[in-house]
Amino acid sequence: DRAMRRSDRPISHQTGRTLGLDLRAATALFGSFGIEWDLTRADENDLDRLAEWVGRYAAWRGLLHSGRMVRLDVADPAVLAHGVVSPDRRCALLAHVQLDESAHNRGVNLRVPGLAAGLNYLPRWEGPADLRPVSHTVAPDPAGPTGGQPVSGAALARIGLWLPRRRPETVTLIALDAVF
Repeated sequence: DRAMRRSDRPISHQTGRTLGLDLRAATALFGSFGIEWDLTRADENDLDRLAEWVGRYAAWRGLLHSGRMVRLDVADPAVLAHGVVSPDRRCALLAHVQLDESAHNRGVNLRVPGLAAGLNYLPRWEGPADLRPVSHTVAPDPAGPTGGQPVSGAALARIGLWLPRRRPETVTLIALDAVF
């Protein structure tokens, strides 16, 4: 029903917000995974995409419910970054949320606290990732934030992962898995 949509974004029947499905689902992923959407008004495409998010939640539920929540310091006020690190510090799931337009095109470094300094991690995109360049910036590497190369927990805490500027009201999820 087009009356329930504005710019092809589902309207929350509880709050009236009109954020994209991926941003809404990724936000819910780190909480109670509440949908806030009258699903009887969703079309088949939205239901299929939502089913992918439910599957993602099921796959990550153990970490999300047992891990340690971390907030990442980001110099850009238009970006929010947070995540969950497993109790054994061998994996993490991070969210880079581009809230608004950034005042610059430099992107951000996501310094990740709580990982094991001596372990190497392979960062990869988790879920839908918009890899198109934004406003004269480079596109994210399809192989992941480090181009498929492992990086140490010490380097992730001190230097971090660089992400180019993203489109406003979007989220990019990053999985970190220890490699041996």
